[in-house]
Amino acid sequence: MQKVFVGRGKIIELKNILHDINAKNVVMFHGKRPLKQNKILIDGLLSGYDTVFYSDFEPNPKYEQIQNAINQLKGHKISAVIAFGGGSVIDFAKAFRFYSGLTAPLIAIPTTSGTGSEATQFAVVYIDGKKTSLDDSVILPEYAIIDSQFSEQVPQYIKACSAIDAYSQAIESYWSVRSTQESQHYAKQSMILCKNNIESYVLSSDSQCCENMALASYLSGKAINISRTTAAHALSYTITTKYGIPHGHCVALSMANLFVANMRVTEDNCNDKRGAYFVRKQLSDILGFLNLKSGAEFAKYWCWLMSKLGLEYNVSKLGIKDKTDIIKNVNAQRLGNNPVKITNLNELFR
Repeated sequence: MQKVFVGRGKIIELKNILHDINAKNVVMFHGKRPLKQNKILIDGLLSGYDTVFYSDFEPNPKYEQIQNAINQLKGHKISAVIAFGGGSVIDFAKAFRFYSGLTAPLIAIPTTSGTGSEATQFAVVYIDGKKTSLDDSVILPEYAIIDSQFSEQVPQYIKACSAIDAYSQAIESYWSVRSTQESQHYAKQSMILCKNNIESYVLSSDSQCCENMALASYLSGKAINISRTTAAHALSYTITTKYGIPHGHCVALSMANLFVANMRVTEDNCNDKRGAYFVRKQLSDILGFLNLKSGAEFAKYWCWLMSKLGLEYNVSKLGIKDKTDIIKNVNAQRLGNNPVKITNLNELFR
């Protein structure tokens, strides 16, 4: 059972966690910027522990870099693993523990409000340039510290990418064919928090909105840990790999048209065993949560929101001229979670 600490200033719980698990030798995987900005604070919390700081990896974890970390840290008797950074850092720590067979507790401290990786039992790893999903209950972090002070420090574009990812995840989770009452409960809460706070979080760094978005991100992670994601995520991975566009931005690119496509659900094209009526009800619920009236209105709102947050939604303007590779390499598993069979993936891009 994961132990979670939510709230501004909750980073102080790190000292208590390490004491409770009787940690001695600690490895901290971290993003370079978050550690540099908070070094005095982190050094103070880790005072008295034999700590190795490790950041020799890139965003979107690569298998070779994980193996390098395993080889370099082989001689250390690790009694706790800390992930301090965005989704890629947390995924890297999860993958490190998975491939090394390490059983030491994992403490996830997200510094962005986006992926919700601190709440999930899966991680993205790129092997030979292709996205692979690890999915195992053993890599769910035993502890998560959701402290919004860190997400306030993020550059505006990264804030926008992260926040739109959390928003997308909540929506996708709600309509996923694997959704449950529990996952929809988390997804609904996350959606409403995103709707009410995303603009102020990205554009003005309002402290309360930062705290609300940190919670929204965690809840979206809780939701997709049950339901998994759908078509928007299925299409995003190749775009990130080929064009270097951050994950959250890539996910958001197809959401407007995807909602419209899902609204065209029939018994013939429905992926969800609960039927087309059920899917229409889920889509209607989402519109209600967001105070919208139709799929077309959602599409308009989504494009407006992306523009407002400084995220281009026209793929041609992002330099994506040929979508062949994106469609050819689409993640079939995530695509199958979508409530509607999408026969023309081209229609999902603007």
